[in-house]
Amino acid sequence: MNKEQVLAKKSFKEISDKVDKIYDNFILEHVNEYCLRIAVMQDEYKWHYHANTDELFVVLEGELKIEIKGSNAVFLKPGEFIKIPSKTIHKTSAAIRTVNLCFEKTADDTIFVD
Repeated sequence: MNKEQVLAKKSFKEISDKVDKIYDNFILEHVNEYCLRIAVMQDEYKWHYHANTDELFVVLEGELKIEIKGSNAVFLKPGEFIKIPSKTIHKTSAAIRTVNLCFEKTADDTIFVD
């Protein structure tokens, strides 16, 4: 990879505007053993947890609902964020088109629960 590719400026808005699916979640960038993911959704994700990584959700657009087993749901609006500790069972959903970022370890350790 050349220096221009490494130093290329990117836009969350331009990237998310190209997504035309009801749900899409993918890695934007790697930083050491961590990654920055973007999710564009107007849907619901399954109940799950991560055994070895915390997640930090940041909402850019819309409203993200995060349900946490044993706790009240949290609603995040643009500019708001929350850290979900590892081993916390949770699920995300959005009634309207929502764009959020998630910072987490790159190693995928998603464990789905019923």
